[in-house]
Amino acid sequence: MFEGKYYNGRTSKGMPAFITLEPSYIRVAWQTDDETGTEIWDLSEIHKSEFNDANTILEYGKFPRQSISVFEQGFKEALEQQYRDAKFLKSRYSSFAKTGLTGLVVGGLSLLGLAIVLFVWGVPALAEKVASHFPVSYERAMGEQLHAQMMQGQTIDSAKTEALQQYLSALKVESDFPIHVTVVEDDMVNAFAVPGGFIVVHDAILDEMEHHEELAGLLGHEIGHVQMRHSTKALTRSLSYFMLASVLFGDVSGIAAVIVDNASTLNNLEYSRTAESDSDKAGLELLVQNKLNPKGMVWLMERLNSDEPEFLKFISTHPNTNDRIKEIESHIRKTNYKPEPNMELEAAWKKLKAD
Repeated sequence: MFEGKYYNGRTSKGMPAFITLEPSYIRVAWQTDDETGTEIWDLSEIHKSEFNDANTILEYGKFPRQSISVFEQGFKEALEQQYRDAKFLKSRYSSFAKTGLTGLVVGGLSLLGLAIVLFVWGVPALAEKVASHFPVSYERAMGEQLHAQMMQGQTIDSAKTEALQQYLSALKVESDFPIHVTVVEDDMVNAFAVPGGFIVVHDAILDEMEHHEELAGLLGHEIGHVQMRHSTKALTRSLSYFMLASVLFGDVSGIAAVIVDNASTLNNLEYSRTAESDSDKAGLELLVQNKLNPKGMVWLMERLNSDEPEFLKFISTHPNTNDRIKEIESHIRKTNYKPEPNMELEAAWKKLKAD
């Protein structure tokens, strides 16, 4: 009989235990201040975690695994003597080592290559997958913090923000998130989505537009990014290594803090070809749902597809703007309706352009 610690796999607290090596199983008798118990470990379900003279750790069963830790001298030798042919005592390394030095080198390089692949591509992909399953309430709360952080130091055009919100309210919009728009004074022709339903529009892009259908297309595009969580996914992907560190150090709540602390990266995010294409379709769908001229998306891109140096990141070079225009035009040819005037939208548009 040996003394050690027993861990039930559900808590991190170890319980004093007496370990008895029976012929066909290991008996673990544990006790706490309040209760006692006995576990019977079948040899076929035992796994060794650490196996040396100083400390022997054995694990048992499937997740969450039970385990015992024995510091008592002679336990390792007793195991080897009692269970000479047991599977858990056989070394995996010994069979691998038979491949010789070449096999070890090749195996080591393969493991290194796999580790690099997982680190470079696996971690960001996993972070993006996690982001796609954020609860709506969690993403909204995170978006509020992000938006507040980004608005610090910005000059908000209150009149245009109110007019743009009126324009948005007059649109039929389908989204899991309540959409909030903000107009800021900035010479860069730009607009971008913030996770959780927030959209930031620079006044310079509004100045470039001539038709309110262009604005509806822009809003639909950015709402598409929000609804499909492109901003959230892109942020978590770009910050995945910081987030991994938070998880490894047990600070899961720190994930949102990492994202909020890097709010300044939002307006420089680049989306994938698929994300941009899907958001272009969302912009077109918003025009169709509201029976507005679907050419609004094309007008917007044609106007902004210029050689001038500071042009909006919405019209990304990835994918090519001309290719995006061709794709949108192909979708427009499939639509069959007559655009209808919308006096409420037009009134909000005139107010927006007059401010």
